[in-house]
Amino acid sequence: MIAYTFYVLFILACIILVVTILLQPGKADAGALFSSSVSSTAFGPRGTQTLLSKITIGSAVAFMLIAMILSLPAITGTSSVLQSGLPEQTEQASPTPAATPTPTPFVPLAVPTSTTLTPSPEPSKKK
Repeated sequence: MIAYTFYVLFILACIILVVTILLQPGKADAGALFSSSVSSTAFGPRGTQTLLSKITIGSAVAFMLIAMILSLPAITGTSSVLQSGLPEQTEQASPTPAATPTPTPFVPLAVPTSTTLTPSPEPSKKK
């Protein structure tokens, strides 16, 4: 229940932050950005803060604090992925391995070990 309250406050801070930033007037006109005027400083003189700038700062602080609060696991009720171990698996009956056929031994072809060459009869010479 408290998490939902923080989510509503977070969205409300986001909306207020966007609206107040968009409503703020610019510091200088567009022509001043491209010219090099010596008398102007980089960010301009800091005068008194308007109500709109105070609301912007307050909503920015609220946005950051609520975002950090919502990241706490105690608020959202979640646990860290890094802290949770591997899920326990139930034992399943493993299938028995099928009987593998025994390979037939390799038998090389019979090669005669000794061959005797018999000389062929020489052809008779005719004269």
